[in-house]
Amino acid sequence: MEIRKRFRRTPASAAAAEYHPSTLLRDWGAGQGFRIGDALTGVCVFGATGSGKTSGPAMHIALGYLAAGFGFLVLTSKKEECRQWVEWARLTGRLDDLVIFGPDSGLCFNFLNAEATRAGGGGGITLNIVATLMECLSAIAVDSAKSEGGGDNKWFEDATRNMLENLIDLPTFAGIPITLQLLRSIVSTAPQTPKEAHSAEWREGSVCAAILGEAEGKAREAGDAAFADFEECQRYWLKDFPALSEKTRSIIVLSFAMLVRPFITRPLAQLFSQPVSNVSPEDCCAGKIVIVDLPVQEYHLAGRLANLAWKYCFQRAVLRREPPSEPGTYLRPVVLWADEAQNFVTKFDAEYQAVARSAGGCTVYLTQNRESYRRVLGDDDAVDSLLGNLQAKFFCQNSSTGTNGWASALFGERWVELMTRTGGATGVGIGASDGRVTSNAGFSTVHQRRHFIEAAQFAMLRRGGERNGYLVDAYVYNGGERYAGTDGKEEVPFKFLTFNQRS
Repeated sequence: MEIRKRFRRTPASAAAAEYHPSTLLRDWGAGQGFRIGDALTGVCVFGATGSGKTSGPAMHIALGYLAAGFGFLVLTSKKEECRQWVEWARLTGRLDDLVIFGPDSGLCFNFLNAEATRAGGGGGITLNIVATLMECLSAIAVDSAKSEGGGDNKWFEDATRNMLENLIDLPTFAGIPITLQLLRSIVSTAPQTPKEAHSAEWREGSVCAAILGEAEGKAREAGDAAFADFEECQRYWLKDFPALSEKTRSIIVLSFAMLVRPFITRPLAQLFSQPVSNVSPEDCCAGKIVIVDLPVQEYHLAGRLANLAWKYCFQRAVLRREPPSEPGTYLRPVVLWADEAQNFVTKFDAEYQAVARSAGGCTVYLTQNRESYRRVLGDDDAVDSLLGNLQAKFFCQNSSTGTNGWASALFGERWVELMTRTGGATGVGIGASDGRVTSNAGFSTVHQRRHFIEAAQFAMLRRGGERNGYLVDAYVYNGGERYAGTDGKEEVPFKFLTFNQRS
């Protein structure tokens, strides 16, 4: 049977009733399978490089989600990922839903202005806009900590956040669209000393001064409450910022410059810094498949920042969704998909995943091993917090003893009955003329606890390719699910699956 016939696509205009949690996405036989309700609790896939995790379980999951009409945000680490998703969309009849966000696409997502101007109770709140920038800044902070051996930068982080809040407020009070180029100009022309803040020369040639003047006029027109807020912002730029020590101010400004520069230079400038956006995370919620075609492998930190900006805005957009008021109807599921997910995870992910289910948010993260997340998140508690909320876990062939041992412990133990045999021969009456010998033998049983799957078994799974007949093996654990054991009697907390890379 051809794949395109096997995977019937749910049209983008499908009624919300079709997204019932019990809807079967992938049939695993014997009444078992993977359903929309399972997708909503999150998925993570583990497997060594070349283990077949992408061409095996990941493709299996992706085709099921695509066929059901899910919306997607696809983050990219490798150059071939966009081409791979185009093929998957073709197989499932979803080519018309593809939105490829990349160089020369003609698309722009001004995430700061989008947050500043969006409707809703949280729209336009400075703290929410700054949170987006700080989430991107965390990528730089992690890289900096690696190169400098870490260290406690909490004070400078708070100082940077304070500057960003006042920086976002300034064009907002002035009624000017927020762009990163404008923010960069404000910072670079802000007064460096209290004396300069009161000089006529600074006021005549500074972008910061010009916008302060325009903002003051607009704030006066808006009333006393708005003007009081503006005065706080003005106090920061004319008194607090110039009074900072030169070292402190230079660190804050450098952190901001490092964050902004990739977005205001090629290739990201046209994609993120135009005044008006023509694509947004809300398009994913409407059934589009947005691919951020700026892979980290090729664009390095710029690619990582671009993907992180999209990721955080997508997560926030999903959490703003409200369930349909009509009984028996459900939100269209929307998927955050990331291969080599260690490039994109942040501590916000655990918070998001804990509540995304009720908003129709699905997550699929692929990585080599558990240690990849620990390297980014910093400790086991943070990793456990994230992985504990990704209920469905697929384990392909792996040579990581840490991940294999963790998976074995996750699957749990059972009591097994072991039989032992004892026996021997004994000479009787040594030196006796008849030389008689007596023998004895016996059997005994003991009960011991053994892992359902020993750690070594994960290392021996088939990895696909010609030598394995293009077959990829994986164990799947789906929190709370029980599957029939090999004896047909005992239920076990895992299922063994084999995927064909060619079908």
